Amino acid sequence: MTFLRRVPRRLIQLTCFIGAIVLVWPVLPWAIAPRFLQQVSPFVTFSSDIAARSIGVGLIFAVIVAVISSFKKRWFCLYLCPTGFLLENTSRVGLRKTRWWGKLPPVGRYVAILTLAGAVVGYPVLLWMDPLCIFSSPFAINKATNPFSVFLVCLGLGVLVGATFVFGMAWCVRICPLSGLQDMLFLARKSLWTRFAAAAKPRDFHSGRRVFFAGAAGVAGGLLGLLARRAGAARYRASDTLLRPPGAVPEDRFTGLCIRCNNCVHSCPSKIIHPDTGREAGLAGFGAPVIKFDKDYKYCLETCNACTEVCPTGALTALPLAQKNKYIIGEALVDNNICLTALSKKECDACELACPYDAVHITWDEAQYISYPVVNDKCVGCGACEVVCPTSPLKAIRVWTTKPA
Repeated sequence: MTFLRRVPRRLIQLTCFIGAIVLVWPVLPWAIAPRFLQQVSPFVTFSSDIAARSIGVGLIFAVIVAVISSFKKRWFCLYLCPTGFLLENTSRVGLRKTRWWGKLPPVGRYVAILTLAGAVVGYPVLLWMDPLCIFSSPFAINKATNPFSVFLVCLGLGVLVGATFVFGMAWCVRICPLSGLQDMLFLARKSLWTRFAAAAKPRDFHSGRRVFFAGAAGVAGGLLGLLARRAGAARYRASDTLLRPPGAVPEDRFTGLCIRCNNCVHSCPSKIIHPDTGREAGLAGFGAPVIKFDKDYKYCLETCNACTEVCPTGALTALPLAQKNKYIIGEALVDNNICLTALSKKECDACELACPYDAVHITWDEAQYISYPVVNDKCVGCGACEVVCPTSPLKAIRVWTTKPA
């Protein structure tokens, strides 16, 4: 009988798990389909909408999940979450000999509070901890161009699966911020702090301490958000090579809004978007998308705006193709000390021929009696010139970070 009672939930879970894969891969004909998976999460949508000061269509789905979760405790976790389904089945075959984590405080609730508080100042600090973001990341593996990129896109889900195999459902029960937010919504419907205190077990923190820690998490989230915004802006000003995908919001908010779902990596036909190792934007930018041009791959195509359409949080603004082609990714600069034409070693006009925006021209300098490429203000930093430049190992023409005014 117990098995039969569980069959419907298992079937719903399996159906939702397959549906999540269909959305993210994507199998559906709509380019924007991948982002709907993450936007179902109230944790992602509420935080990103607050941080971006905007309301998207995804809010409808998030509100539905939030309302149902306030009546049915952890309803989303029990039936719809693909990460939860994967971890639950991992736990069944794993070691799972002890449940020491049952004594932990409800970490997920504090993570949710901290992130929502950070969103108020424009930087939702731990938004990337959402389980739907972690689930979607490995699907970018087909666009990973090196072993380290493969490692980065699989890191989050790999850690969760490994930890669940050893420790059981610690993540889902105690750490997951989406679970924590659902708990708070459920308790809020039942008269918030009064029922919160009444439901607390003797081994848990009593209500006064819970209120204190919740408040502390909110204050910490706001302060961390402000500090992270300042650090992000400083890092961008100091960098020469930090290039974000088209539509990226300013750097002081980008690393907070970006959830590392890798939808943009997976959607890029040119394979020029990669998860950052932390080298470009530091620890705060670890895993966030950066653009790297490679001679084996293409540039940012003037016929494509896919990355801007699949972002679920607004870290990349959705841009029509015409507007995307005006977005400044970076600035192409020529090093005449390397350029074959400027050195009169070869009559090369590869950069001029490759530029789709008519932004590069070979110019004759009568005074110096040499030719060299000149980049005009039509350049958007698409990288076409850098990709075809024949000099090696350094490129004579490269796209660099555009310094803010």
